[in-house]
Amino acid sequence: MHQLWRNAYRPVWRRQFGHKSTGKSIDLGGVFVPIPTPYAANGDIDYGALAANFQRWEKIPFAGYCVGGSNGEGPYLKAEEKLEMVSKIRSMIGKDRLLIAGTTCESTKLTCDLSKAAAGAGADGVLVMSPFYFKTRTTEYSLYEHFVSVAESCPAPVIVYNMVPVTGIDLSVEILKKMALHANIVGVKDKDMGKLAALVTETRDQGFQVVAGSASYLLAAMLVGCSGGINGLAAVLGEPLCEMHKLAVAGRWIEALVLQRKLVNIDLLLMQECGPAGLKAAMELLGYRGGACRAPLPPVSAGQVEKIKRAMEKEGFL
Repeated sequence: MHQLWRNAYRPVWRRQFGHKSTGKSIDLGGVFVPIPTPYAANGDIDYGALAANFQRWEKIPFAGYCVGGSNGEGPYLKAEEKLEMVSKIRSMIGKDRLLIAGTTCESTKLTCDLSKAAAGAGADGVLVMSPFYFKTRTTEYSLYEHFVSVAESCPAPVIVYNMVPVTGIDLSVEILKKMALHANIVGVKDKDMGKLAALVTETRDQGFQVVAGSASYLLAAMLVGCSGGINGLAAVLGEPLCEMHKLAVAGRWIEALVLQRKLVNIDLLLMQECGPAGLKAAMELLGYRGGACRAPLPPVSAGQVEKIKRAMEKEGFL
């Protein structure tokens, strides 16, 4: 019975999915790191610190990396900086690692332009969220048209970013199912467990990949068939996250659950309570180079740093 259950719910991400723009494929199975952006004292991107972090990250079996996302302080990066980061990071990572670029802009044209440029700079895919002004000034159909326009113009696959705490907009299962029919919209990053399960079921035969947006529910997401996760916590605790993913793929759910329970509270603390500054503080505690955030994001307080330290010590990560 256990084997029958495992086969019935075996995740479907193992296939390679093509898209009509280039004929290339992108597989979102695994753990992806939305990399924090380190800054020098003058506020410029610190590529020395970034290279030092990648020397460690590249020893962990990540599926790939995401540049310029919310955890990377994407709204505070100029388009030119994002493209430069894509180009430089491409040379820092192995050819087997995917590189995804966050290319959200406030207009469809700018998003299309940046997405095309990111693909030209070396991005294997682009991650696009709903622009801020869509919150109150447009309909879900307009959002559909926005994402399709990007997918039609970009030579790299498009992943929809649908994290409501960040975007303020919740794309419905129905509109995401419609997007899934487009050959160059290959997946979605979401956090609603009911929606994750529904999307996996509704798009199972369309080659559409569903990924978890946070490490705190990655295992539960995989249990319902999600391919993996784009998880900020991976920047500091990539080893246990990748191990948990590996155990889940092998159907060793009880062992994976032990790790998931150790990661939940830390993930909630860093991602929900502290944000990018907390993630960078945790990186510093573990020997990575996190540094400060760009203004106006404030640093975490000394009390929050101590709280982060205690949480990681409690679970044996520090």
